[in-house]
Amino acid sequence: MTRPFPDRLARVLADVTGIHHDPARHYLLESRLSGLVRRFDLDSLESLGLLLEKTRPDQGLWPHVYDAISTGETYFFRDRPGLDLLFSSLSASPVLRTGPVRLLSVGCSSGEEVYTLALLALKAGRLDDFRLEGIDLSFAQIEKARSGIYGQRSVRRVPEDLLERGFVQEQSLFRVRDVVRTATRFSRANILSVPSPADSYEGILCRNVIIYFDEEVRRKLINIFYRLISPGGFLLTGTGELFPDGGSPFHIESRNGIVLYQKK
Repeated sequence: MTRPFPDRLARVLADVTGIHHDPARHYLLESRLSGLVRRFDLDSLESLGLLLEKTRPDQGLWPHVYDAISTGETYFFRDRPGLDLLFSSLSASPVLRTGPVRLLSVGCSSGEEVYTLALLALKAGRLDDFRLEGIDLSFAQIEKARSGIYGQRSVRRVPEDLLERGFVQEQSLFRVRDVVRTATRFSRANILSVPSPADSYEGILCRNVIIYFDEEVRRKLINIFYRLISPGGFLLTGTGELFPDGGSPFHIESRNGIVLYQKK
């Protein structure tokens, strides 16, 4: 008989990351974390949970846990209609004219979304007007983002002109050009405890992330986003992703399943 996933481990993961994993998918979480149990000579997943409870979230095995549970599935120009809607909304808003425009990608993984934003700004001739930031729980993903080096699969949807303007091809790899990278910054951080002051960003992207949080954490998130976004700024979520209470206190615009929240 298969043993149930340890309650202690599930609880400490949820408390620290805010992510409540569906019990039906605990088998996937177990497969990812069992490697750490073997690697660090622990007795069991229960022992891992006990150890994590006694360790600060930025120390010990926590960095390895973040890397293990990170999905990391992304690519350039993923779900482009949402990005186009964000950029057109920014263009129609006074925030773009006061610059620099500060955008934050939450759960940025290996950086493709942030660099996509930079490429769109480059195409518009406004790269110098943007400050683009990405945060993620995974140390390994942030290091990859900072390197700016990607394979063919990651860049497969980059328009040909931007592939040439934004990358240097090195055999089978593509390195983001320095002129694009200078507009970006990547940090290992948890959005639930981000220390940035109020009105820090004209736009925040949190796509394919909030689906992993329960309703209580989603309520906390929307208040965090409202604090961090400057008046007139925007929050972009993934297709079909919704916040409790219809996203109050934001004003909501929805187009073809794309939800854009604006702070009035």
